[in-house]
Amino acid sequence: MIRQRGQVVTDKILDTAERLFYTQGYNNTGINQVIEEAAIAKASLYKHFSSKTDLMVAYLQRFHLQWFERLEAAIHKTADPKAKLLAIFDHHTERQQFREFGGCPFIRANHDAGNSDPRILAAIQQAKTHFKSIILQLVVRSGHKKILTDNELAETIYLMAEGGIAAASVFKQPEDLQTAKKIIKKLL
Repeated sequence: MIRQRGQVVTDKILDTAERLFYTQGYNNTGINQVIEEAAIAKASLYKHFSSKTDLMVAYLQRFHLQWFERLEAAIHKTADPKAKLLAIFDHHTERQQFREFGGCPFIRANHDAGNSDPRILAAIQQAKTHFKSIILQLVVRSGHKKILTDNELAETIYLMAEGGIAAASVFKQPEDLQTAKKIIKKLL
């Protein structure tokens, strides 16, 4: 597929913003740094994004789509409904290793810029709500032991995944995510 020039520039800007916002934070990243590191003209950036906030929202929305595609691919590697739920933890373990245990990009963005503009917070909340809905859909189809209701189990899995990601980031290792997986397996 051939991308149009405008999309190439947009992707270049977003790739640079993603790297900088994740590694050094929204507040510590200036527009001039994005322009310099993306090797674009200032006019090019402002043609695509009218403000730093617009750039952050676009980054979060694009990252959400990419995140969803990766998660869906990981979940669909197996046909077993219970294994799909457990695959969430393996997927997050792989992603944390890829990100060198830097934590969740949405949580990082929330910490750094979640209160700066309601659009940023809304983009973060949309991603987390989407994750919860994916888990609930999988739980409903799983035929779990019914120790918990579908909603309770979905919320437990969500909180265990989020907590495992946070612990992996703090301790710089994946064991807590895998421990969470073992606990959830007992509930399935």
